[in-house]
This record gives sequence, C-alpha cells and structure tokens, in this order.
Amino acid sequence: MVGAAVTAPADVTRPLTVILRELLLTRQAAMTVVAIVLFIFFSTQANNFFTLRNLLDILRATAFIGIVAVAWTYVLIAGELDLSVGSAYGLGTILMGWLVVSMALNPWQAAGVVMVYGVLVGLVNGIITVYIGVRAFVVTLGTLSFLRGAAMALSGNFPYSYPRGLESSLFPLGGGSLGVIPAPAVWFLAVLIVGGIVLRHTKFGYWVYATGGNELAAREMGIPTQRIKLAAFMIVGVSCALIAILQVAWLRSATPNTGSGFELQVIGSVLIGGAALTGGDGNVYGTFIGATILGMVTNGLVLLGFPPASGLLASGAIIVVAGIIDVILRRAGGTVRARRGVIDEVSEGDSRVGYDSISKEET
Repeated sequence: MVGAAVTAPADVTRPLTVILRELLLTRQAAMTVVAIVLFIFFSTQANNFFTLRNLLDILRATAFIGIVAVAWTYVLIAGELDLSVGSAYGLGTILMGWLVVSMALNPWQAAGVVMVYGVLVGLVNGIITVYIGVRAFVVTLGTLSFLRGAAMALSGNFPYSYPRGLESSLFPLGGGSLGVIPAPAVWFLAVLIVGGIVLRHTKFGYWVYATGGNELAAREMGIPTQRIKLAAFMIVGVSCALIAILQVAWLRSATPNTGSGFELQVIGSVLIGGAALTGGDGNVYGTFIGATILGMVTNGLVLLGFPPASGLLASGAIIVVAGIIDVILRRAGGTVRARRGVIDEVSEGDSRVGYDSISKEET
C-alpha cells in the first residue's frame, strides 16, 4: 500500500488550478477572453451596438474577412504567405461585373469563370513561389499590384452596376438570408466547419502542419511538401473568388477599389488568432476569434463617434498587442512546462527511492 501511494501518477494529483493555468496560457484562450471583454464594453458603451441589425452587420462583414482568413491560415501554417488577397478579391468582383454587364453572361456562368480565375491566381502564386523559388513575399506583393492594376484597367476605373431588371438564383446566395442570418455568414460557418475538420482530422491537414513545422523532415518522411504548399495557395485563391461572387451577388455592383486594405484585415485575423509567422502552428478557431475581434472593433469605434479610419489604427494596435501577448504566453507556457518537467522528475525520483526502500525492507 505504501508503494502504491508513492508511485501514484503525477498527472492525477496535479491541482486543478495548475491545469486551468496551463489551459489559459494559450493564445486562443486569451483572445477569447479579449473578444468577450470587447463585446461587453461596446454593448454597454456604444449606442445601437447591441441590436440585432448591427450584430448582423458585424456578422456579414466578419464573414467576408473570415472566409479568406481560414484559407490564409492554411498557407501560413504551411510556412508561406499571400499578400495579394485584397487585389485578388477586387479583380474577382470586377471580372464578375464585366462578364455580366459587358459580355451579357449569365451570372452563374460568370461565377464559374471567376472560380477558375481564383484557382489560376493561387496556381501562379504557388508555382512561382514553390517551384521556381521566389520568396512568397516578393511574388504576392507583385501580384497584389498587378491584380489591382488589372481591375482598374478592365473597369476603366469606373464601377459596374447590374441592370435593374436582372434576376438570378445566384443573388440570394450572397444577398439572401437563412432566417435572420445573412447568407455570407452561413457560408462562413460552412468554411469554418470544413476548414477545421480538414486541418485537424485529415491526412492533408497533418501534412500542412508538418510542412510548416519542419519542411526538410516532412520531405524525408515522404510528404509532398511542394504540392501541399501549392494546394494551400490555390485554396486562398478560391476563397478570394468565392467572396467576390458573394459580394457582387449581394450588392449587384462592383467597384475597382474593392478589397483595398483587405489583406491587412485577413492577416490580422490570422495572427491575432495565434498562428505563427514561422509556420507549423495555428488553427481555425483562433482565426475565427481574430476576425470577430477586428469586426467588433471596426464597428464599435464608429458607433462611439470615432472616424472610420480609427478602425485601421485600432486594428494595427491590436495586432501588435497580440504579438506581445503571444511572446508572453509562449514564455510563460515554457516556464510552466519546464517546472512541470522538474516536478515530474522529482516525483519519479521520490517514487524510486520509496520503492528501493521497500524492496530493501522486504529482503
């Protein structure tokens, strides 16, 4: 009985407070708390924030950012980045408008062309980055400028507006609703569920983490790291095409400056959610929390009477603060793990001493 008491597993006897502390020492948990605090603050301080109409507006705006941010989570975990998402989104809306208005194409056919366009954007970014070897920062910065220029050239720097009498079953997919929930939010929920399951519970998701965590080791294990990165770039391109279709289906118009600064919101959502710029770390839930925080801050500051530009200022500050919190939590988490390791070693040592003592007494 003495020996059994001495050799009890350390994890069983660990205090609940220690377990809770380790749980809270994660970026996702910390950002969840921040999101709750911000929601309470704006609900009590900003007029009309806590109203159904305003909350649905936040949900719709967050959905467009979040759909691309989920895809961006994949490419960042894989160890790459894509700065062209805002311009890819903008050109997608212009392409959709041009095909329907100027080329008299059916909206569904135009949507199909835009989806192909999204695949091609991701394919070009991926091939040049992964197979030719140009850094993703340089490649996607170049496509950011190229695609924005293409949007302006194709539109003549003027917006496209659909004919007033034009109707299509595509329009409710972007401008409709499921009950009171806006259609883009339903799409966002679907992307969150599918993106989370694929990333956490499939071989492809494991390969994405392995590629970003240690590409050389992953390659030696037989993981096709180049194809994984290429697929991640293509997922981002498809997500940009999807929100372009949803945006035009909702507003039934397209402007060449759509998506300006959008990449900063997407990147901010992913980084606030806890994904590491070095790759190999991050998850879809964290990205959801990051997008929600940015959506609430942008909306809440305007309702408090601040100019719209204050949203950009606050978003930038939040990204920096989130980075600082990440460093603190990683250091604190490392300290907790180190202490836990020492405690486990001491416990094992005490157990061995007790076992040896009992053995000597028995002999």
